[in-house]
Amino acid sequence: MSIDLNNLSDDVLSYCNDRLYTFIEENLGIDEMMIIKMQSINNVRTLINVPDIMAFLSFNSKEIIELKRRICFIDEDNKRFMVKAGIQTNIDNLISVLKDKRKKQIKRIKTSKSSSQSSIQLNGDLFNASASNMFNLASIDSQLTPVFSTTPKINSPKM
Repeated sequence: MSIDLNNLSDDVLSYCNDRLYTFIEENLGIDEMMIIKMQSINNVRTLINVPDIMAFLSFNSKEIIELKRRICFIDEDNKRFMVKAGIQTNIDNLISVLKDKRKKQIKRIKTSKSSSQSSIQLNGDLFNASASNMFNLASIDSQLTPVFSTTPKINSPKM
């Protein structure tokens, strides 16, 4: 099953514990959820940073035998195994989608910070320009000298 990045809610990156496991089970299946849960991967941040999500299967441990039988093809000697393609593809696709979602979120945050910093800079520039203009006006005002007219006042004749 392929997860469509456009249909994921923005809060998917904050999923943890039961919310994460429920999300994976509903979208991929119980086996994929168990791969995540058995390894105590309890949040999306950890999930997208695990270098090899299937590496744990190479151990011969009682805890993983049943899961390994369900999600892998195992040779007759029980020495070699191969994860079923559908399971591997689902997990790989999930991690890829979550990484893409995280990149887009980081880009949005950077763009948002950049635009708010630009707004602050623009407002600061406008303040500086206004202050500069007021200084220039004060400077011009202080340079003005009063001019007195020596022309006599002419009264209009009375009628």
